[in-house]
Amino acid sequence: MRLKLDRILAIAKKNLKSLRHDRRTAGFIFIVPFMMILIFGYTFGGDVENIPVYIVNLDGGFGNQSLSWMIIDKFNESGTLNIIEIYSMNDAALDPANLTIEKVRNAEAWATIIFNENFTRDAVLNIASLRQGRAFVPSNMSIYLDGTNPNVANAIIRNVTDSFQSLLIERYHMTPPVAIETEMIYGEDTEFIDFFAPGVMGLAGLLVTFMLTIVTFVRERSTATLERLLTTPATEADIVLGYALSFGLIALAQSTVILLTGMILFDIQIVGSPILALLIIYLLGVGSMGMGLMFSSIAKNELQAVQFVPLVFIPSILLAGIFWPLEAIPEFLRPISYFIPLTYAVDGCRSVMIRGWDVGDVWIQLTILILFALAMLLLSTLMLRKRK
Repeated sequence: MRLKLDRILAIAKKNLKSLRHDRRTAGFIFIVPFMMILIFGYTFGGDVENIPVYIVNLDGGFGNQSLSWMIIDKFNESGTLNIIEIYSMNDAALDPANLTIEKVRNAEAWATIIFNENFTRDAVLNIASLRQGRAFVPSNMSIYLDGTNPNVANAIIRNVTDSFQSLLIERYHMTPPVAIETEMIYGEDTEFIDFFAPGVMGLAGLLVTFMLTIVTFVRERSTATLERLLTTPATEADIVLGYALSFGLIALAQSTVILLTGMILFDIQIVGSPILALLIIYLLGVGSMGMGLMFSSIAKNELQAVQFVPLVFIPSILLAGIFWPLEAIPEFLRPISYFIPLTYAVDGCRSVMIRGWDVGDVWIQLTILILFALAMLLLSTLMLRKRK
């Protein structure tokens, strides 16, 4: 078979010219790669920072110095920790240790750092002992952690240890071992797969239903099936709810497969109710179906409809806390995360599966997902009615 260069060039020229009449597709070609490298670059390049913690400083000092306050100053300098409040010896009547630990248990902070009464004295005696070749005296310091996110927990421990050692180097020109007692309030045996599995479940619920809706409606528009459905006695709401039921069940089935596979093969933690976790995924799937139907109705052709997939998928996978914590996302991008429904589905599933929370504890996430689903179903119904 002989290839004709002029024919090849003519076909290529025709395809390129068609983009002039489809500005949305032309913009998509350049905007999506720019958005991908921008978000990937900032999220992968970011360090975990501004982690909300409480500090209880009961240290009475030693002589005329208080190493605990110096270490707290280093926390502020590093930017890793965001100190919500510091309780001192003057707040002893409030029982600040139990008060702040309860706040961590309620997910109001990731950790509470406690400097006990003899912290400075123990540290100074430790230095003196090491210089004289005597036994090591551990410093009196504790961290109570929410370990549901191993990256955050490790960042907190590393920052506390580094700040302590940095101070000792500056003041005493020594690097003695730092002994810090850590206790996990949640996720004592949490591994990365436990943190990762709820994110994969949420991503499956979003991606499967959204893409299935886009592809299905593209096909039904091209075959005029949708137009025939709209001429039947079935209302627009009937059509939308029918799709919501079917695609939501598909998302639920896929999430069940992920959950069972993780439990059987990888021994992932399920502390709370798996039914509640799957309900969260189902709500996300219903909302994603409505969003897919709405976007496919806006598109003028099949190519434009498919273009919405990366516009939804890329921000969701990078900014919803699936692979790394929200605290690792740059501050100027972080507000976007709170407008992504997947953020609340992933957070809700993790809270149920790792923290063991029930409906009363994840009511905020459930409410947001219900409102998202209702809004998308309403908008998609209105778009179908407009199309009719």
